[in-house]
Amino acid sequence: MSRALYESLFRTPRAPAADPSEDLVRDLAEAGRLRRAAHDLATDEMLEGAWVEEQLDESEMRLAADDRSDVDRILTGGLYTVRIRWSPSGAYAAEQTAGPGGATLHVGEDWVPLDVGVAVDLPLRAMPTELILVDRNGKRIKLQ
Repeated sequence: MSRALYESLFRTPRAPAADPSEDLVRDLAEAGRLRRAAHDLATDEMLEGAWVEEQLDESEMRLAADDRSDVDRILTGGLYTVRIRWSPSGAYAAEQTAGPGGATLHVGEDWVPLDVGVAVDLPLRAMPTELILVDRNGKRIKLQ
């Protein structure tokens, strides 16, 4: 197809073609342009409503990069380190691995005394992300 013939496909008004196949090619080119324009317009209209910025509540969300285990977790705060473990029987146990002895965990309404190196059962149904530890002097420490 010559360059002049190609450019004539998009000119308006149309000049009568010497060959009927030129009219067919011209009509097909125009239909293609109209379809592409309609598709671009529909895509723009659809995307206008698709990009909405929402504020998600991330407190209940577990992210893919959150690689903390639901079976074993270490919580630290101040001088204290407490390891929380889940057993297949469904019980959670806490073991103080660092810090002075005589601390107590405040779990809901319950108080769980800790000894360094000794595992004690916790009254929990899910792996905690944080706990409150009360040291021997009564100071409350948030373990995370």
